[in-house]
This record gives sequence, structure tokens and C-alpha cells, in this order.
Amino acid sequence: MFKRRSEIEIIGEILDLSKEGAKKTEILYQSNMSFSQLQHYLSFLLEKNIVEENNIVNDNGRSFKIYVTTEKGNNLLEEINNLYTYFE
Repeated sequence: MFKRRSEIEIIGEILDLSKEGAKKTEILYQSNMSFSQLQHYLSFLLEKNIVEENNIVNDNGRSFKIYVTTEKGNNLLEEINNLYTYFE
């Protein structure tokens, strides 16, 4: 039987994946959600300054965006993780 994830679980997963910086596709595949779902959550997290978007240029001169959890986001992730310890 499948268990649906709560919004808090999804946000926690995105924040955890973005701690060291991650491309949108990395977050998409590792969090197992649709592109439109990811767009929704990233827009919300960017608006609230929980995640930030950085442009990176690689050695070949190609640029891409990575998403990084901010200090505010790290604090939220810590609180989410603390919350789950109550239910273990």
C-alpha cells in the first residue's frame, strides 16, 4: 500500500537535497515528484527565502541553476527533523 507524503515531508526532502546545492533535475528525480509539483514547491520556498537559486558556470562555459537551502531553510529543516523524532 502506498503512503502519501505530507507537504512538510516533501519540503523537508527538498531542503535536505538542497543543503549542498542541487540542480532542479536532481531534486526532481531524488524526491520522486512531477515537474509541476516541484515547480510549485520551489516557487513557494524561493518566495519565503527558504531556498535560493544560484547561477553556476561550469568549465565549459555552460551555465545552470542550482538550488541551495538558506540559513532560514536549514533552521526549518532542523525543526522538521525534531518534529519527526516525536513520532518514532
